[in-house]
Amino acid sequence: MQIASYVIYELLIRLQELDPMVGNYITNKKTDNGILLRTSTGHLAIPDDILLRQFTDATIISQHEIEDLLNHFILDAA
Repeated sequence: MQIASYVIYELLIRLQELDPMVGNYITNKKTDNGILLRTSTGHLAIPDDILLRQFTDATIISQHEIEDLLNHFILDAA
């Protein structure tokens, strides 16, 4: 599945609203199950289903799912 960059940026904004330490967008890489998002402070795997829902209707992504993504965010060593 190809995904437009703005979908990733919009999802990142939602993550940053809950935790600014997520950092700013650096790059992303397609994986078998979604994308690997790299930010200025770390990285995070985002599954295709969340990306697709962010694209089609972001309101159907629950706050719990956003928080779950944050729980899997990995800070890079300084």
